[in-house]
Amino acid sequence: MKNILFIYLICIALVSCEKYSGEGGTSKIEGEIIYFTTTYNTQTQINDTHYFPKAGKDVYIIYSDQENEVYDDKFETDWQGRYHFEFLRKGEYTIYTHVDSIVVNDVTYDYPIFQHINISSNNTVYTMPEFIIQD
Repeated sequence: MKNILFIYLICIALVSCEKYSGEGGTSKIEGEIIYFTTTYNTQTQINDTHYFPKAGKDVYIIYSDQENEVYDDKFETDWQGRYHFEFLRKGEYTIYTHVDSIVVNDVTYDYPIFQHINISSNNTVYTMPEFIIQD
């Protein structure tokens, strides 16, 4: 009888544990990175904007809504600029990527762009707004 009670208490303890954001769930976050360039068209005398997917760009995920945390996983975009993070639990997540180098006072600087998401249910695919970055 004591063994059954002990096993029952262990099962209740395992089931009642709160699961935090991270891997081990059934949800998925997906999105894409789009770059744009602006060129001056001498024939029309207006600026033309060209959009294209960014292949080979690293996208990072943090298993919380804290931007100052170290990233937990990363994904390199495919040839169409797409990325995804699978097997996520319910919770808060931060997705970010870096804008390619800009030079300020002869110092090269990559700055991050953050997007936050809250996964509120299992078995869901969340499509992020596009990261649109000037090239």
